[in-house]
Amino acid sequence: MDETFFLDVGIDAVGFYAPKNRLNLKDLAIKRGIDPDKFKYGLLSEEIAVPGYGEDAISMAIMASKNLFLRSRLDPQDIEAIFVGSESMPYAVKSISSILSVFLNVNENALTGDTFHACAGATLGLLNAVGLINSGIIEKALVIGTDISKYPLGSPGEPTQGAGAVAMVISKHPRIARISSKFGKVSGHVNDFFRTLYSENAEVFGHYSTAAYLNYILKAYDDFKSQVGPFNADYYVFHAPFGKMPVKSFQKIMFERWINNPLKRREIQEKFKDRTFTSDEREFILEGREELHIKTIELLKKKGFNEDEILRLNYFYKDWMARKLLPCLDVPLRFGNMYSASLWAQIVHLVENRVSELDKIYFSSYGSGATAISGMLQMQKGFKKLVEQGPSVMDFIKRKARIPIEYYEMYRRNLLPSHISTAVLDEAPSHNLGIELSLCDYGCVLPQQSEISYCPKGHSGSHRHYYPLFGWVKEIVDKDIEIGETKCIDDLVYLIGKIDEGEKVELTVRRLKVDEEPGVAGYGLIHWYPAYIKF
Repeated sequence: MDETFFLDVGIDAVGFYAPKNRLNLKDLAIKRGIDPDKFKYGLLSEEIAVPGYGEDAISMAIMASKNLFLRSRLDPQDIEAIFVGSESMPYAVKSISSILSVFLNVNENALTGDTFHACAGATLGLLNAVGLINSGIIEKALVIGTDISKYPLGSPGEPTQGAGAVAMVISKHPRIARISSKFGKVSGHVNDFFRTLYSENAEVFGHYSTAAYLNYILKAYDDFKSQVGPFNADYYVFHAPFGKMPVKSFQKIMFERWINNPLKRREIQEKFKDRTFTSDEREFILEGREELHIKTIELLKKKGFNEDEILRLNYFYKDWMARKLLPCLDVPLRFGNMYSASLWAQIVHLVENRVSELDKIYFSSYGSGATAISGMLQMQKGFKKLVEQGPSVMDFIKRKARIPIEYYEMYRRNLLPSHISTAVLDEAPSHNLGIELSLCDYGCVLPQQSEISYCPKGHSGSHRHYYPLFGWVKEIVDKDIEIGETKCIDDLVYLIGKIDEGEKVELTVRRLKVDEEPGVAGYGLIHWYPAYIKF
């Protein structure tokens, strides 16, 4: 693997966003009559992110992108394409990326498109961007993964829900990481997991879905290795429906691939060759109660490993997993399954906290149905100064509100109270990275193009409004309002949640209204609005 293996294209800036609300899975287990250890150790999950009122894939994508621009100081007008990977689509035919272009003030001549293949959507968007940039068609693209995973209340998949978004700018001469010129890839018709068009809940064939995931992860690894030959990586990152799945993937690669390579096998055996074991330790490990599962031990015995070799393998595996895999698993542990954002949020977390210059990251993306795509990133010199400023993934891990199980169940039943107020805001300095929009007299968001900057619903007027990133509530005007055919509130702003005068607030974007009158023009039209939540 020489210097030319990595393209002069890759990740130039990153941003992340997840809802503040978190459901502790111990609370869920107790409510469902399940042993909490089944979630904590069986799934390697402790919390799931739960969206707040009006928070959806669009709002999270906007906020992840705003966080990217805040920390990178890149100009949104320099973005020439937006690709969004998601399986939480609000419309059947209108793209998320076109909606984002207005809220992010991206140049109207940018390409916009959404990429679909379940949880691999963002990876496919990234490959689209890499191809366009490497061929010289564009110079910079914004790639986003944004999703909310949902399963029926009380179902086996319930503890593997989650929510979040990740944003990346892909460019020539990237300042953070270059991407490989080769990729492992495999696709096929697999009925492992699906969601029908008009259902918000996904359906999954549990054990079969796990088997499909592991099979495809291994096939993508094989295809990658067949193209590039033997390779080493400093870190391994896999799509994480829950934390245990990357662990199983790492096991598969180590004990079904590396162990067959004589050189790798010798390296593994040499690592702990002088280690001695007590009789209790020996019994504990060989019964499958340490890192190696009993099925893995049986497989190793069939491959001709004796007991002492298996004991040493146990510690080699534990050591490598701790250094090369576990650092990124904070993400599924704390936010749950973010579908298309899952893989790339883990990579962003690694970049912010663990990796060093010139380190290599092997990644493997998986999308149900199914496809798997693997490749590598190499960190650039000087990348750390680009991710020192927050908000980082760790900021979102720490900044959370633990919600009771009753709040979570109200959210799942679409019964959350809105608590929307109007207020006068004193703006705080925010580097001019707020949101500026044109609105009609009734608050509908209008397009950037002046020729059609009028409301298709027949509302009059066009008002330009700027919403700062932060502010203090100077005066609350009306409390607990309903947003219906409310006229544009001009110099006021919307507050979400119970907020008092004098409190600091931050900008968000929420889905606050859907036109639901059959037979009336615009039936089904969804309205996203800038609003403010407590900082």
